[in-house]
Amino acid sequence: MTVKIFNLYKISLFSVLLVTPLCVFSLKILAQTPTTQEPGLIINRGSTNTCKYIIRVLPSGKATYTVCNRKGAGEIKVNTATKFFNDILAAKPLSKLQYKPCAKSVSFGTSTEIIYQGQKSPDISCPSNDYRVINLYNDAKSIQKELNFSTNKNQFSN
Repeated sequence: MTVKIFNLYKISLFSVLLVTPLCVFSLKILAQTPTTQEPGLIINRGSTNTCKYIIRVLPSGKATYTVCNRKGAGEIKVNTATKFFNDILAAKPLSKLQYKPCAKSVSFGTSTEIIYQGQKSPDISCPSNDYRVINLYNDAKSIQKELNFSTNKNQFSN
């Protein structure tokens, strides 16, 4: 009888030792998961021919934006929002992202920055070899496209 209890104890101890790292890993992931209270901001400075805009994205996919001083709201795919926030977390601290200034047209050249939890990225629209910068810029373009608003100043000149 003692042997069976001992074996049961070994199995239980083994189970605890096996499951504990998985629980700790899961808690770390949950701690990094954005809350619905934490929006990510995409700020595009605009140019001579394009409007500046600000997009405020929530992890749920809900978004608000201001373009050419007009406000709007919409929703992006949850997968797009999840990718955006995962890419932000992978890029932290945002201020330390690699940045090389690039030449831009006065008429059409814009700059794009990401702000999250008090951190601000450099301009992510310049070509980069850093996959984190590339991912964030592609996320910003995808989000703007899904919200389907124009940045063309001629459309707002009424």
